[in-house]
Amino acid sequence: MIERVAVLCSDEPHHNYLIGLLESRFRVELIVREPMKQQRARALRERRWSDYFYASYHNLRRTLLGLNSYRQKYFEQAPAGPCSRSCELHVKYINDPQVSRVLQKTAPDLTIVMSTSILKQDVLQAAGPRIVNIHGGYLPFYRGNHCFFFALYNRDFGKIASTIHFIDSGIDTGDLIELVVPRVRRDDTAEMLYCRAEKMAIHRLLELMESIRHGGEFPRTPQPFRGTLYRTRDRKIWHDLHSWFRRITGFQQRLIDEWNRHNIEASRNAITQPVGVASTTRPSADI
Repeated sequence: MIERVAVLCSDEPHHNYLIGLLESRFRVELIVREPMKQQRARALRERRWSDYFYASYHNLRRTLLGLNSYRQKYFEQAPAGPCSRSCELHVKYINDPQVSRVLQKTAPDLTIVMSTSILKQDVLQAAGPRIVNIHGGYLPFYRGNHCFFFALYNRDFGKIASTIHFIDSGIDTGDLIELVVPRVRRDDTAEMLYCRAEKMAIHRLLELMESIRHGGEFPRTPQPFRGTLYRTRDRKIWHDLHSWFRRITGFQQRLIDEWNRHNIEASRNAITQPVGVASTTRPSADI
């Protein structure tokens, strides 16, 4: 049963979109926000110089290239909820002791997490029996940050997805609930794919929540292995320059066209295959 929902998130447009949808259908008791600015400031305070530099670089890159504006516009149609939440808390660090205390007091049936720092044991224990994350990446292959970018960069077009999964003490290692796969189009960028897949995953999570609202459970499949962990500092400036060059020369578009043609041919062949022959998995419907 799901009656009381808590959300642990940052201050991005898709987090507001998620909250708006949740408030229109469920009783949102608590929202805890750990702003991106505070995440960068904590890296500076802790003298994690590489983390701070690359987090600041990517924030500047996104601002100058209009990616923040693109995401804001993409998620601006969030429905207005009935303001059912009883508490909204802004913190410098998601593992601050006050977060554990307020979660224990709230006692949520479901806690949804998006884009916070890694949760420590005290918060995990206080967050209730179900802690679910919407991860922007195809688990278990792509863990951490910038997963859409690296999947494109690696020409791994079949591993582009957002994943709904349970949270455990590892980094994106919890049991899988569902993969949400967007269609990959020839002119797509990592930002376009990320926004499309995250919106699809948000809607899919709410569908799953509705289906188990009065009983039942989320599907649950253990991850068979741990894939590559990508950190913010792993996406270097030269990665972005290389990716930009491949786009302006049309190289990436040609690769995507070839990949899509292969999938179409495989799907056509699957129609004529006898029962028992595996067919290509199709993407989820776009929103």
